[in-house]
Amino acid sequence: MRKWIRRIWLAAGLSFTAWLVWNAQAQGVDPAMLQSSETVTVHDSGAVLQYSPRPDTASVGLIFLPGGAVDPRAYVPLLRAVAEAGYPAALIRLPWRAAPNEATRREVWHRILAVAGTDPGRRWILAGHSRGAALSARFAGEHPDALAGLVLIATTHPKDFSLATLPIPVTKIYATNDCVADSAAVLANAGLLPVDTRWVRLEGGNHRQFGWYGAQLGDCAATISREAQQARTLEVLLETLRRPLP
Repeated sequence: MRKWIRRIWLAAGLSFTAWLVWNAQAQGVDPAMLQSSETVTVHDSGAVLQYSPRPDTASVGLIFLPGGAVDPRAYVPLLRAVAEAGYPAALIRLPWRAAPNEATRREVWHRILAVAGTDPGRRWILAGHSRGAALSARFAGEHPDALAGLVLIATTHPKDFSLATLPIPVTKIYATNDCVADSAAVLANAGLLPVDTRWVRLEGGNHRQFGWYGAQLGDCAATISREAQQARTLEVLLETLRRPLP
C-alpha cells in the first residue's frame, strides 16, 4: 500500500513539474521575430539576444532582464517592438534562468556591463520583469553610473535595501490583477525608491501577461488582453527612452 502511495505522489510531483516547465516556455511568439529583417538586425551570442534597428542611430538603448524560470523568448515581442521603434534592445539571459546565487548574479552584471560598454556614446535604460526586475534594482544600486534609467516591472523589490537616493530616473510598472507581485506589497515599499519615481498602474493586467508564456503559479486572471497589456508596457518603455538623458 505504501509503495502505491509513493508512486502516486511521485507521479503527481512529476506531472506538476512538467506543468511548470511547459507554462514557463514562450508561447505565441512568431519564430520570425528571432530573425533579422530589413528594419532590425538580430544577433544572438548565447548570453545576450540583441536587436538593432536599421539605421542604428539612437543615443539610448534598452537592456532587459527576464522573469525567473521564464523562457527569455517570451519577451522577444516586446523587445523587437522597441527596436522597430528605433531603439536598440538587448535581452540578457539569466544563468539557470534565475541567477540564483552570487556567482551567477555577477555573471549577469558582466553581461549588462558588456552591452553597456559596446558603444561609449550610448546610454542605457535597464528594465526587468519579476525576478529580472529584482536583479535590475540591485544592479542599479551597485552601478548607478552605468545607467541612464531604471524600469521595474511587476516586482515588490527593492524591499531589503534602499534606492531612495538613486540619481537616475526610475519607473515602476505594476498591474492590479497581479497576484504574484500584488499592488499592496508593491506600494508598501515605495519609500525605498526615489520620491520622483514614476508609478504606472495597469488596470486589469496580471503578472504573466508582461511576457508571452503560459500560466503563472499564484497569479490572478487578467481582465484585459495580453495584447493590450503589452501595448501599454511598450508605450511606457518608449516614453522612458524618449526622455531627456540625465
